[in-house]
Amino acid sequence: MEAVFAYGTLKRGERNHPLVERWVVKALPGYVEGFRLYHLAEGPSRPYPYPGMVPGEGRVYGEVLFLPPEALPLLDELEEEGVEYRRVRVQVATEEGSLAAWAYLYLGTLEGALPVPGGVWSEAAPGV
Repeated sequence: MEAVFAYGTLKRGERNHPLVERWVVKALPGYVEGFRLYHLAEGPSRPYPYPGMVPGEGRVYGEVLFLPPEALPLLDELEEEGVEYRRVRVQVATEEGSLAAWAYLYLGTLEGALPVPGGVWSEAAPGV
């Protein structure tokens, strides 16, 4: 089983969750320290808004999705792994303790991106 920290469109109730819903065995709320979250608005190269997490001072909230390893290539394709995002291991604090999970760190420019001060992103309320 693979653990993936979802902080944006892959969270339950968000736009891309249906892509992984059938794979999810378990989901746990959690957060990571040492990262900042940005809202990336819809634009010419972005068909819809989504967030980007980058190293920095702060805390980002999301959920850990437990998925079979076969789901990772699907996520890598969605996140354009190696181009727009890089999949890395992070430590996530959860109600069941700290655990290692994959997370997708944003590699693009932050020009025009809006900081999400509370570390919680949703398409309905990106800056909350």
